[in-house]
Amino acid sequence: MLNQIGRDIFSEICKMEIIDTHEHIMSQEEVKEEVVHLFKVFENSYANLDLISAGMSPDIWEKKNLVEIWEEFKKYQPHVLLTTFVKNILYSLKELYGLNTGEIKEDNYQEISEKITDSYNSNNWYKYVLKEKANIKISMLDAFWNVENFNYDRELFIPVLRTNAFILGREYSSPFPKGKWAHSTIESISEAWGVSIDDFESYLEIIKLAIKKYKKIGCPAVKIGTAYHRSLYFEKTDKREAAVIYKKDPKRISLSEQKKLQDFMAHYIIHQATSAEMAVQIHTGTFARNGSIIENGNPEQLNNLFLEYPSTRFSLFHFSYPYTSQVFSLAKMFSNVVLDFCWVPMISENFAKKSLTEFLDLIPSNKLMWGGDSYRVEEAFGGAHLCRKVISEVLSEKVKERSITQGKALKIAQDILFNNARQFYQLKI
Repeated sequence: MLNQIGRDIFSEICKMEIIDTHEHIMSQEEVKEEVVHLFKVFENSYANLDLISAGMSPDIWEKKNLVEIWEEFKKYQPHVLLTTFVKNILYSLKELYGLNTGEIKEDNYQEISEKITDSYNSNNWYKYVLKEKANIKISMLDAFWNVENFNYDRELFIPVLRTNAFILGREYSSPFPKGKWAHSTIESISEAWGVSIDDFESYLEIIKLAIKKYKKIGCPAVKIGTAYHRSLYFEKTDKREAAVIYKKDPKRISLSEQKKLQDFMAHYIIHQATSAEMAVQIHTGTFARNGSIIENGNPEQLNNLFLEYPSTRFSLFHFSYPYTSQVFSLAKMFSNVVLDFCWVPMISENFAKKSLTEFLDLIPSNKLMWGGDSYRVEEAFGGAHLCRKVISEVLSEKVKERSITQGKALKIAQDILFNNARQFYQLKI
């Protein structure tokens, strides 16, 4: 519970605009390619992970009949009502659609569902939720499913170049469970852009082309999200060795050769991004799916990159949960490494408060920013509220213990929510 100082700080923080550093929000048109209803909000949110973890079959979302989905959903809802992922969605449904109970019930799910359907038929729905309700100035969008064609509303989103396709390479097939949306591949990108990737130099050229294209439309950063597929340890590989491997049939490349080629590509992308004055975002820590190798997200594996590229601006995501101590040590040690609080308040509100308190004990406050990391505007709205709430509670404790004044607390909050991102990504807003 917030005391009066906390309430005052929270009230002021709610007035602050946010530069949201990380989202995956699908366009309204993409969402409407399927029937839009209440349970699509749950399916396309992190609440889905907790429901599946509790035992619900992911196949339930494929059912067309709302009643059938409800009959299965209601069996598992009681088990996830305390998880932050689910509480965040329920809060958003309350604030945006008038859900007046603390959970979805027999007598309200159809009414809420109809309101959701109606809202998505409004052309201004995204602007209303993200700008008016969430007070987000701009969101940085990692549209991993459509790297080849960034066609999203520039009033709401600026692009981030997802580089997985370029690093993972030709005919790549993940050994881990795939998500609902197909990721862009190097084949789909080269086809869309009419560029050959038959030889190694052409492959390097398409990476340069991608950075040039994205830079031209205002992209401030590239994103490496390959921890979903492999370790974050990218060794320095000789270009000649990479070229020899590339000449082989992709189906005949061994796992060790595949890693060497991918390692070279990651270094090449970092070098090209740095030359283009773009920052490098890296997914670290836990994953947004029910199955992976958690060790792949350990940020310690990135240490060699920070030594190799001292002029590159690196942003490490998610406080690397559960490797938080490791990532804090890296951010404290390297001046060119900052941390992003994205997703953390939604993973666990209590962890977010504890870890933010520890961050402020250890690391300069100008090295922190926040992003929502959501697929739906409902979740982004709830995530922004949670972020403000967590920051308010942590900073109000700092004021209460007389570590800082209320005015300085508000300045730190504004830096985390806006100023740090504007400076780090060199945004002209």
